[in-house]
Amino acid sequence: MRASFATALCALLTVICNIPAVIAQQFLGERIDTPGGINNTLGSVPGAEITYWNIKDPNKKNATLINYSSLDENWNRLTPSNVQRVVIFVHGLGRDGGTYMSNMLSAMAQIQGRPDVNRSNVQIVCPVFPNGNDKNITYPWTNGLAPGKGSTSSALVWYASGWISGDDAQYPTNRPGVSSFLVLDQMVQYYDNKTLYPNLKQIVVAGHSAGAQNVHRYAAVGKVLNTKTPVTYWIANPNSYAWFSQDRPLDTSTCSNYDDWKEGLSNYPNTYANTTVMNGSDAGRAAVMANYNSKSLTYVRGLQDLGDDSSDCKPLPQGQNRNERFFYFIKRFPGPVDKTSIDYVNLGHDAGATMASSAGQARLFFDNFNGNGSKAYDFGCPRQQDGDNPNPDPTCTATVTPADQGTYNNFTYQGCYTDNAGGGGRTLPNRITPANTTIESCTAGCAAAGYTVAGIEFGDECYCGTALAPNTLGPLIEASCTMPCAGNSSQICGDSNRLSIFSIGNVTFQVKPVSPPVAGTYNYSGCWVDTGARVLQGPSQTTNDMTVEKCAAFCGAAGTNAFGVEYTSQCYCGDSFVPSSSLATATDCNMVCGGNSTELCGGPNRLNVYAINATMLTAGGSPSSTTSSSATSSATATATATSATATSTSTSLSCPGSDKTSYISNGTASYAIECFGRLPPISILYNLC
Repeated sequence: MRASFATALCALLTVICNIPAVIAQQFLGERIDTPGGINNTLGSVPGAEITYWNIKDPNKKNATLINYSSLDENWNRLTPSNVQRVVIFVHGLGRDGGTYMSNMLSAMAQIQGRPDVNRSNVQIVCPVFPNGNDKNITYPWTNGLAPGKGSTSSALVWYASGWISGDDAQYPTNRPGVSSFLVLDQMVQYYDNKTLYPNLKQIVVAGHSAGAQNVHRYAAVGKVLNTKTPVTYWIANPNSYAWFSQDRPLDTSTCSNYDDWKEGLSNYPNTYANTTVMNGSDAGRAAVMANYNSKSLTYVRGLQDLGDDSSDCKPLPQGQNRNERFFYFIKRFPGPVDKTSIDYVNLGHDAGATMASSAGQARLFFDNFNGNGSKAYDFGCPRQQDGDNPNPDPTCTATVTPADQGTYNNFTYQGCYTDNAGGGGRTLPNRITPANTTIESCTAGCAAAGYTVAGIEFGDECYCGTALAPNTLGPLIEASCTMPCAGNSSQICGDSNRLSIFSIGNVTFQVKPVSPPVAGTYNYSGCWVDTGARVLQGPSQTTNDMTVEKCAAFCGAAGTNAFGVEYTSQCYCGDSFVPSSSLATATDCNMVCGGNSTELCGGPNRLNVYAINATMLTAGGSPSSTTSSSATSSATATATATSATATSTSTSLSCPGSDKTSYISNGTASYAIECFGRLPPISILYNLC
C-alpha cells in the first residue's frame, strides 16, 4: 500500500521524485535510448522531455538537434491538433536549454485569468546549441581519434559561441552548411505544417541575452519563409546588435573591425544568407534592413540592466553598455510601427523574471492567441525617449523628461556627454571636490574657480573647464545619464564615463589636436613605439611647455636628422632608429603638447616622429634621402637601404602603391614601407626582424 501511494505521489509530484513521465519523442532524429545513439547526461526538466529533431543539411542529409519540449498538464506529449501557439526559445551563452524551459514553464504557471492559455495548447521548445564544452554531456565524444573525428554521432555541435551569429555547425563533419539559422528555419517550417498543426495561430521565436543576439540576427538575415502562421521575434536584452549602416553613435577610431559581422555587416563569413548580405555592400545593407523591417518584432529592455559582456571592441561604438546600445539602435533603426513593439520592464539581466513579467506573458503567450490579431499596448510607463512608443498605451501620458536639469548659478543644462572618449583624456580637465555633490554645488564651485562649463559624473565627481575636449561625443541619449547625485537623489549626475554638462552660454569644443605635417625642415613620419631602449638616442630635453616646433628647433640646433615628441613634455633627437623600432597605431599618440593644446606630443611610450626632408629612417643605420617626382601623395621615391652585412641596393618605390609592402636589401635585411599621404610624401623603412 505504501509503495503504491509513493508511485502515485511520484506521478503527481515529479519535481520531488524527478522521474520522467514519458520517453523522449523521436521526431526522426537519432534517439538517446538506442545502442550507439546520442547518449547524454542532460538534466531532466519536470513537465518537459528531451527530443531529437531531424535537421537536413543543404544536401538533404540528416543531422540531429537536441531540444527540450514541453508536455501537457498530464505529462503527455501535446496533441498537434490542440496546439494554438508555439514558442521556440533560444538559450543564453551557457547553452542551458533546460534552465530556459524551466523558466518558461514557471512563467506559464504564473498566468492568471487566462484559463484558455494552458500547457495543452502552448508548445514550448528550447533547442540546444552545444559546443566543445559539452562533450559527453550533450553529445558523445571519443578521445584519441583523429582531428574532427571525436564526435561520433549525428549530433549538431558548434564551435564556441558561433551559433549566436549563424555559424555552420562544426560537427558532424560530414554534414556541412548547417547554420544555426537554418535550424531555426526548419523548426518554424515544421510547426507551420497545417496538416500536422491545423489550429496553430502564432509562432514566437524568442531569446534573452545571447539568445536574443541570435534571434535578432536571425530576424535580420533569416530567409522569408512565407509561413501560413504569423511569426514574431522576441528580442530581450541582447549585448549588441547587427548594425545595418556603417555609422555608429560613438567613436570607432580605436576599433578597426567595428563593422564586421556580427556587430555590422562587413566581412560576413557565413554561407547562410550570403547572397542577401552581399558582404556589407550598400545593396546588401538595404536588403538586410528591408528583410528585418518585414518581420514582426518585439524588443524588451530591462531598465536596470546596465551591464556589458563584450569580449572585444566591436560592440562599444554602439554604446558603452546594453542599455545605451538598445536606445541607440531603436533611435537609428526605428522600424515600422505596425510591426514593432517596445516593452520596458523594471528588471535587470534576468531571463526568468522577464518571461514572467506582464510584458513577457503578453508577448510570449497572449498576443494573437486566437488568431484575431489582438496585441497588447507597449509596456512600461513612462516612456524613455522619443520614438520608443510604436503601439502606445492611451493611459500612459508620461515620458522621461531630460533630467530636471534647468539653470543653476547661471549654468544651463546642455545634455549628457561622454568622458574619456576614444582614450583622449578627460572631457573637462579640472576636478573640484564639493562636500556634498549636487548640481548646485558643482556649478557653484566651477563658477567660483572662473570656469564656464561644469560636468558631473558617476554621482559625485565634479569637473570644470571652459570648453569640452575635442573627442567628446554628445549630447547622447538621456538614458546614458541615469545616476542620482550623491547629495540629492532627485537630481541626475551623469553616469560611468558619462557627464551631465552645464554651461554659461552655449557649450563649445576645444580645437582637435593634430600632428603638424611640417615642423621647420622636418616632416611628420608617424607614431612609433618607444619602450625599452629609446627609439632616438641623441640629445633630449623635457619641459612642461613643449611644442612640436620647440623640439624641432632643439634637435635642429643639435644637427640631427630626426626628432620625436612624447608624453606631452619630452623631446628626443637622433639620426637613426634602434633595430627594435616599430610603428604604433596612430591613435596611440593622443596626448596634447604641454605648450600647445592644438598639437599632439606622443603618448605613454609613444613617439610622434619627424624626419628631415622626407628622410627615410633605417633601423640601426644612417638615414638616406629620397627624391619625389611630384609633390603629391602618389609621388615616386627612390630608396637606398644599407644593412650591416649587405652592400647598398636601390629600388623604385611608389607611394601609396608601396605602402605596407616589404623591401629586401640584397636578400639579407627586410624592411617594411610606410607611406604618408602628405606634402611632400614621406616613406619610412623599418626593420622587420
